[in-house]
Amino acid sequence: MAGLDDLSRGELADILRRLRILETASPLQNASIGEDGLRVYNGGVITIENGGLNVTGTATITGTLQADGTITFTGTFNQSGPTTFTGDTKLNGPTHINGATDIKGALSVEGASTLKGDLDVTGSGKITAGNTVIDPSASNGGVTFASGGGVGGNGGNVVVKGTGNAGLITDTTAAVFAGASQLTVGDGYVKIDGLETVTGVTSNLYMDPTTKRIKRIT
Repeated sequence: MAGLDDLSRGELADILRRLRILETASPLQNASIGEDGLRVYNGGVITIENGGLNVTGTATITGTLQADGTITFTGTFNQSGPTTFTGDTKLNGPTHINGATDIKGALSVEGASTLKGDLDVTGSGKITAGNTVIDPSASNGGVTFASGGGVGGNGGNVVVKGTGNAGLITDTTAAVFAGASQLTVGDGYVKIDGLETVTGVTSNLYMDPTTKRIKRIT
């Protein structure tokens, strides 16, 4: 037997009860979005307060990603395209650079360093190691000591310079200069210029007055 509809009883109370449930409900505390996704447009913003964002799939950003604060990446980080870092940058751990590297500005390296290839210093660049300076533009690539003197190259020869003396090494001879005196060593001979003289002794050396070569008297 079908129930009778009591027209004397209104449905307003039930409508108010269901409206109250909708007003006090929190459906987004545990919500899901299906394959159609969620779209925010016309200047809309998603704000997360006192919570977090967990992405277990893929996050694709085709516009601009702006992050203020601390950013932490774990795992493999792949970056392609131009990258600009402004401010202090610290790399803790091994760093491998495969390809050409251009550094404009001061470079400070603390700790042991190993160079397994060539080091090419161009232009007016210098290499300074303590008080020793290697200058490619001085003496065809010379080494200068802060205390005075240095070593340089000239026409395939090696020049050793002091504050008041010098030395010259060629393919056939090695010479030392000190003021007006010069000692030259060649293949089988020794030559001296500016030699002191002495009298009243028996000679055991002979110097050719023309060639200035020293010979032993036997």
